[in-house]
Amino acid sequence: MAATTAAQKTGKKNGVMRWLSFARGGRIPAFTLLMAALFLQISDPPFLSNFRDRIFDVYQQSQPREVQYPRPVAVIDIDENSLLNLGQWPWPRTYLAKLVENATKSGAAVIGFDMLFAESDRLSPAEMAQNISGLPPEVKDQLASLPSFDDEFASEIGDSRVVLGISVSPESDGANNLGLDRIPSFAMLGQDPRKFLKNYPALIGNIDKLDEAAAGRGMISLDQDFDGIVRRIPLANQINGKIIPSLALDMLRVATGRNVIIQTNENGIVGFKVAGTLIPTDTRGRIWVKYAEYDPALYISALDVINGTIDDKAFEGKLVLVGTSAAGLKDLRASPLTSNLPGVEMHLQLLENVWMQSYLFRPEFIAIFEWMGTLLTGLALILLVPLAGARTTLGLLVFISATAIGSSIYFFVYNSVLIDVSYTLAVSILVYITMVYSNYRGTEQERTRIRTAFAHYLSPELVKQLSASPDSLVLGGEEREMTFMFCDVREFTVISEGYKHNPQGLTHLINRFLTPMTGEILAHHGTIDKYMGDSIMAFWNAPLDNPQHPKDSADAALKMIIRLATLNKELEAEAAAEGRLFKALRVGIGLNTGVCIVGNLGSEQRFDYSVLGDPVNLASRLEGQTKEYGFSIIMGESTAHSIPEYAMIELDLIAVKGKEEAVKIYGLLGDEEHAQNAEFIEAKDAIEAFLKLYLAREWDSAEKKLVHIAGLNPRLEKFVRLYQDRIRRFRTSPPPENWDGVFRAEKK
Repeated sequence: MAATTAAQKTGKKNGVMRWLSFARGGRIPAFTLLMAALFLQISDPPFLSNFRDRIFDVYQQSQPREVQYPRPVAVIDIDENSLLNLGQWPWPRTYLAKLVENATKSGAAVIGFDMLFAESDRLSPAEMAQNISGLPPEVKDQLASLPSFDDEFASEIGDSRVVLGISVSPESDGANNLGLDRIPSFAMLGQDPRKFLKNYPALIGNIDKLDEAAAGRGMISLDQDFDGIVRRIPLANQINGKIIPSLALDMLRVATGRNVIIQTNENGIVGFKVAGTLIPTDTRGRIWVKYAEYDPALYISALDVINGTIDDKAFEGKLVLVGTSAAGLKDLRASPLTSNLPGVEMHLQLLENVWMQSYLFRPEFIAIFEWMGTLLTGLALILLVPLAGARTTLGLLVFISATAIGSSIYFFVYNSVLIDVSYTLAVSILVYITMVYSNYRGTEQERTRIRTAFAHYLSPELVKQLSASPDSLVLGGEEREMTFMFCDVREFTVISEGYKHNPQGLTHLINRFLTPMTGEILAHHGTIDKYMGDSIMAFWNAPLDNPQHPKDSADAALKMIIRLATLNKELEAEAAAEGRLFKALRVGIGLNTGVCIVGNLGSEQRFDYSVLGDPVNLASRLEGQTKEYGFSIIMGESTAHSIPEYAMIELDLIAVKGKEEAVKIYGLLGDEEHAQNAEFIEAKDAIEAFLKLYLAREWDSAEKKLVHIAGLNPRLEKFVRLYQDRIRRFRTSPPPENWDGVFRAEKK
């Protein structure tokens, strides 16, 4: 029983671990983003549908509808020239009567007016008699006896096949509902279409005299999208259950002499049948207009039609629209192809779509496929990005994008089907970016963890390099010129004896010493190689390039001496307060520059980032010589030559223990500013003069110079004693004839 319980716990634990492993790599935020995007796609807010429509506009702009000749539709245009010659609008309706008469004679199959005649003609004689004050009664009677212009216009309408424009109104106020009862009924095939049609409360129609004479009446209202572009035109709307046809639809009914059938199914309206031909629509009875380029040649000036200067067969067999392009009449609309088009152009385009059976299609189920595409693409990326990596999945995303865009363009060009892939691609890119960013954040967090863990052991520069390039943690190295430092506490054994009963105090002392020393090395771009008890080994120009590595190492060494002086003051004050003996910390620092091997050195099981080479050993030997010459900082010749402006003094030509080759060594006392100090310059000149006498074997003069040097600065006492001892030995045992001045050190 216990074994079963343990197995169950282990199984649950493994399941949790598997879930946590799967959830890594940004899958949770990416999945959350995908779910939100899918919900937004279902709700389809106006800004999203508007963005989609603009994508479809680009399709139409890239490949407008190809027209077929002869064009089935023409426009009688009330243009600027007509207004200039015939007067401002509205014209006397006798002009319009003449327009209908001449258009009919020219063979128009049907004439549709993209305008309303909701009031009687104020220019009719009887109307003018009422509006002009001061007329003699007999003049008023004569005017009233003249024929009404509306009667003349109605007569011509009755003698032709004319469809008058009507307008659905979103407000009952101001609407007249004229002609509503004369709109013919639709035949219905399937379910009642009225629940799918947009409902309006009222209608603005034409005066009864004209409406009774007309062969039909249709809506001239145009639905503009969010951005003011006319993309979809309803073929019908309803007013309190009465179905109202569009101008184009009723013109087709009148032209064919057949009733219109509305075909529906359970999802909505399928389309409208005219003379046995189905005009497909969306479920709300709207047709996506497939626009052709605007062609001014289709527009014939109303002035020419009224004056009878058009060809006798100008409108033969055509569907003729009467509209206006005059800017002052403000009937301008925008299409996906062109802005500021005459409003009548939209009816023209719709009629040509129907007549030529050239439509745009966007079935309702397309939205489901688009939603599924977003879902599947997003899930694929969420699954694959952590597994295959960002680069591979970027290739997959590019392939999916190219395929989706290509398919969308193909269906538009060859099937006139509108498929939106932009949203799917946008969501996929956001999911991909979220995944990549989450992985990046995870990597950054891992790098931060590495930095935090190793910052106590390695220099910040090295930690950054290792966290940025973990693959650099392999065996191997590279050759480069570097500067090396060895720093050691003088007489540390004596100091540690004072802490033999307090090892923790000794540890605290070492830490207080190493902390400021390390701080200065790191502040001057150095890398700590290792600590060896009270000693520090550091180097410059690795792992990061540092062209001024000799200068930085010298600055660090000088600052270390200053920081040590500050620490000694603190320690002295503490010792005095505790009543114990104080012994100052003194250090020796060796600096040397040369070419070495730097890199990950060690075994396959364990390795360190370190250096190998003779310049490293020389730096260590130079640090050992500081106690012999009495200088806190001693540099090799290569380092000294790199910073000639610093305050340094040549000390000797020495072959350190273990080396045959001799090098000049220099004591470093300060920076460029200190090099201008008069006392330093005097001491430097004196030592240089001494070395010349020393190398020339002029022992008496050299000893006198040493006495002078000793009087310049007490800090040079050890240097003076060193050379006095050498000269004393040389007097007893002179150097050989070929002596080059090299001193061979016997101590490290």
